[in-house]
Amino acid sequence: MSLLAKAIVKNKCWIVEDNGHQIGTILATPRGVVYQHNEQREQFASLKLCSDRYNIIVDKAPPHKIITESNNVYGYPCEYKANNILWDVKHKLPIFTKGTKSKSFFCAGYYIVKFNNGWVKSYCPKLITLNRYPYAGPYESAEEMQEHLRIANGALHGTSIKPASEEI
Repeated sequence: MSLLAKAIVKNKCWIVEDNGHQIGTILATPRGVVYQHNEQREQFASLKLCSDRYNIIVDKAPPHKIITESNNVYGYPCEYKANNILWDVKHKLPIFTKGTKSKSFFCAGYYIVKFNNGWVKSYCPKLITLNRYPYAGPYESAEEMQEHLRIANGALHGTSIKPASEEI
């Protein structure tokens, strides 16, 4: 019988499962790892020692977030279930909230935003961020956004980046 440790945070935290049921956790510490199970805590010098002792198979990479078709606002991806979906006609932005009663608006898709230290990538940023800073987007894929980020950061000339818009 072997157990499975699924990574939650890469190289820091794992959930230990037995046939799909959580039976414990493993946490990285400065002195090794702590395996917490059956209301007890055990310190090990390394993850390998812990996994060998309890016959645990360790999955070191955390699961990637999967963007499904339901997480889509006007053709742009988002990592949340979108509520209160709007289309900002003036700025051409797909807007949504995370909850039905939420007052914080987010913009679906990938963007690049210019802060004081330069252009940075952003996925589903808050609408207020796009109101305050220059941005480009939305983009439908991370690859498309990465290419525009490369252009904006000076690898190529002749880019067209939108200035910060007025309050929406």
